Amino acid sequence: MQIFNYNISAFIDKINDYAIYIITFLKTTFNNIIAIRNVDFSLVNIPNSFGIIWHFILSILYILIFITILVFMGSIFSIFKQIIKWTIYKPIKLFVLGLYYFILLLKYLFTPKSELTQPVQTNNSNLDELKQLNKKISDLEYRLNLQKRQNVIKKDYKKNP
Repeated sequence: MQIFNYNISAFIDKINDYAIYIITFLKTTFNNIIAIRNVDFSLVNIPNSFGIIWHFILSILYILIFITILVFMGSIFSIFKQIIKWTIYKPIKLFVLGLYYFILLLKYLFTPKSELTQPVQTNNSNLDELKQLNKKISDLEYRLNLQKRQNVIKKDYKKNP
């Protein structure tokens, strides 16, 4: 590829030149198409009118050829893109992902497994107290739920009559 022999500024200048050529081509082509409105078939202007019509036909042909070239170049660029994708991008991506998952596997295998520990150590003497406290908590939760239900029912009852 000849592109890699240039430095960045030369590459940008080359793209700029190509853009100028394409814009000039399209400008003259569309000016030739617009010139069709100046066709006059009077006896004096017949050769000029045939020239305008000839340029119009050639301009339409040029545009069709240009579009055809762009379509084929698009498919060629798509092929290049797929080649680059499957030869450069995908192997590097799969290698990096494989390395990442391998490191995760090593981390999983070699980290020490911590045993489940209770946050509070209890004695057997305190076990009865804990049971009583749990019973009181569950009773209080039950009463709170009952009170909430009654308040909701009372509010609905006041709204209906």
